[in-house]
Amino acid sequence: MATPAQPREADAPPTPVAALRAALKAGREALRESFLAKPDTPKLLREHARLVDTAIRGAWRESRMPAHAALVAVGGYGRGQLFPHSDVDVLILLPGADRDGASIPAIERFLAMLWDVGVEASHAVRTIPQCAVEMKSDATVRTSLLEHRHLAGERALFRTFAGAFSAAMDPGAFYEAKALEQQQRHLKFHDAAYNLEPNVKASPGGLRDIQTIGWVAKRHF
Repeated sequence: MATPAQPREADAPPTPVAALRAALKAGREALRESFLAKPDTPKLLREHARLVDTAIRGAWRESRMPAHAALVAVGGYGRGQLFPHSDVDVLILLPGADRDGASIPAIERFLAMLWDVGVEASHAVRTIPQCAVEMKSDATVRTSLLEHRHLAGERALFRTFAGAFSAAMDPGAFYEAKALEQQQRHLKFHDAAYNLEPNVKASPGGLRDIQTIGWVAKRHF
């Protein structure tokens, strides 16, 4: 009696990681081709952020993250503008200190899956009080958290975070911190706006100066 043919490995359905990775790769290639055919930088940044949103939400879901946690996009990614080779800044928000480490396995699964999918994430894992402590001592953290956007998980926790962040931000102190940061950055690049090979991000008149205006205006208005 003939033995039934076994299904070939190629016929097996793709794993969640493989499916997410393939979708992300195909999406990025489509964005690249569209941009080369008709350059539109703002559109590219917005659509790349949306594409990465889909991959990250898929990884969050597949990692079986705790229902009480929330995932927040911050920095430029939180603004909804993601350059093709930029870091993807995310905040994993927990409702309280994880004293027994119950959330650690899920968080490790999630971060490992992001790496396997092809998302290079810069992450932080904090509670709301821990965010408050970090932003009080570091203007860079304040700036990153200023542009926050809910990605996945508990929306009520995200809303609490957004309210606490807004209440803790002092517009005057934020302006002074960003002005000092700008002065120090300009000195580092010799306060020269017309170098033959300028750093287009950090030199005087560069992208960071333009973003600083936006950050200060957003906090004040």
